[in-house]
Amino acid sequence: MKDHLSSLLEAAGIVVGSEGLDRLLAYQALVLEANAKQNLTALRSPELFLREGILDSLLAWQALGIEGEEVLDVGSGGGLPALVWLAAGYVRRAVLIEAERRKGEFLEAAAAALRLDVTVRWGRAEDEARGELRDRFALVTARALAGAPVAVEVCGGLVRPGGALGLLKGEPDRTAAEADAAGPVAARMGFGQAERRSYRLPPDIERMVLLYRKVRPTPAARPVSFARLRREFPSQKGAVEREGGQKSE
Repeated sequence: MKDHLSSLLEAAGIVVGSEGLDRLLAYQALVLEANAKQNLTALRSPELFLREGILDSLLAWQALGIEGEEVLDVGSGGGLPALVWLAAGYVRRAVLIEAERRKGEFLEAAAAALRLDVTVRWGRAEDEARGELRDRFALVTARALAGAPVAVEVCGGLVRPGGALGLLKGEPDRTAAEADAAGPVAARMGFGQAERRSYRLPPDIERMVLLYRKVRPTPAARPVSFARLRREFPSQKGAVEREGGQKSE
């Protein structure tokens, strides 16, 4: 399996050291073992998880083009992408926000087993953004959390001015439509227009990340609740997941 992962990364032009490869494979094993008992991911085979989970997360990092010591990841679930970035050595610390307690417990256990510097917070991003995490992080990310208008609002209050919000999305045409719909939300949250960056996941799947750069602090009345956003943007309730065609709720 290590040779297979190494070949995948080499073909994509991604360099990860031997220790990083071992951590990535150990992380894969932890996810797939836990997935037999709880629904962490739709990527249920080892080969699919290597490509759609690990390789995809590393390609998304390249597309974002941001370097930093720390990342905050919202709706972390089984740990994609943040635990992959940590295991590969791309970042050194991560804060993971997860609303489901069992998933949060898995994230804590996996981080401890892999000896990664991780803090897990149970809760919702919009609630955390009204507290001590408000306007704090240089890089905030979310993968398959919700449609872009909802994700920008609930995650945007965690980004500090001068920082960035990276949304890991899927099919480019749908993502472009989401970015258009999110334009007014981004502006009221203190962001400029989205930078749309695409990449290809082998064999030939095109995916997109949306990168928002924050130019001013979060307004006092923001963010609003997730429930209110679901009413305001009903078309964004069922944004298609990157994993196996599932839908995020």
